[in-house]
Amino acid sequence: MPRLRLPEINGLRGVAILAIIWHHLTIALKVKAPVIFQLSTAPLVFNGWTGVNLFFILSGFVLYLPYAAQKRQMQSRADALVFYKHRFFRLMPLYYLVSIATLVLSGTLAAPDGGVLRQALTIATFTFMFSSHTFVPSSNWALWSIGTEVLFSLVFPLLLWITARVGLKSVLVGALVLSLLVRVLCLIHGRHDGPDWVADGLLLGRLDEFVIGMMLAQAHVHNRCWRLPSAVFVGLGALLIGIAFYGFNRCIIELTAPAELLAVLSNVLDLGLVLLLLAALDERFVLAQMLRSRVLQVLGMACYSIYLWHLPVMNAYGIFKGNTDPAFIAAFGLTVLFLAAMTYRYIEFRSVADWRQLFLAGPFAPAKRPHSAELANVASANSRHAS
Repeated sequence: MPRLRLPEINGLRGVAILAIIWHHLTIALKVKAPVIFQLSTAPLVFNGWTGVNLFFILSGFVLYLPYAAQKRQMQSRADALVFYKHRFFRLMPLYYLVSIATLVLSGTLAAPDGGVLRQALTIATFTFMFSSHTFVPSSNWALWSIGTEVLFSLVFPLLLWITARVGLKSVLVGALVLSLLVRVLCLIHGRHDGPDWVADGLLLGRLDEFVIGMMLAQAHVHNRCWRLPSAVFVGLGALLIGIAFYGFNRCIIELTAPAELLAVLSNVLDLGLVLLLLAALDERFVLAQMLRSRVLQVLGMACYSIYLWHLPVMNAYGIFKGNTDPAFIAAFGLTVLFLAAMTYRYIEFRSVADWRQLFLAGPFAPAKRPHSAELANVASANSRHAS
């Protein structure tokens, strides 16, 4: 029987959140990529932002997993309302808490002007997603991807309804074509050095990643993954990710390749991530064992809190304004971990009786072997944590 509670998914989330924080630190610290053996490390150093791509694929995977396994159903309006209610109380309490705290503690609401009030209103109503000028809120840039996640949650019941009628393969093909066309058109007429309002903020250019995750969930449940050694998956995945990173560097950093190439490189990156995810789902493989580490799992389980807090804290310490001494960086890291731990425990999962379950401590510590005891399943209940 396929496993529905996967500690490796939490580990991958941990990798994704570390990559995103590293990306923002490279911007703040103005990192210069070293040259090793006459080879520039820029493609490896400056592409931490692709952790968002991994997050979107994992979101589609986790949300669809119980439906693929027929543990949940989406057959009526009542089912959709149950899903929306669950998603609202999963995402919104922490979202509003961090948004209010950011505006209050930054002092922008101490003497609010029309611009601050408008931003607060658009964040509160999620209308910031529908304007090219506001889809990346200045108070917390990370909210743009939360808006994308919310849009996917809104269309998720519709996607399941369509899937039930035409099949998930047809939905995937349609999403791949639509997202590629949207990305190409946006790159022809818009920016290419950051998230785009239509392609990224409005979900259209990112829909394929969520549906890729859904397809992976179905393949996992029905044991239809490709029959190749996991080492081959890792090798091919690393090669494709390396090609994508090199292309991103040429298009974004060096400006020596056409910007439109980014649209296709996104598909190359996603395929590489898919191959790594397939290897991670092999619980006997070394990659899966690494991803089951307690540190990566806890970071992944608390990634929503970490993601929402990390940019406001960076701004509070003035790291983007030049306060880049090691003491400030250390204070930033400790503050984010503390705030994230508090909100993860008391906001996201306040109903969990034993805090040790959330931090994989005591009797909930990760099992040393993948098949030992139910504690591994309790410790890796990512379906409940993420969906």
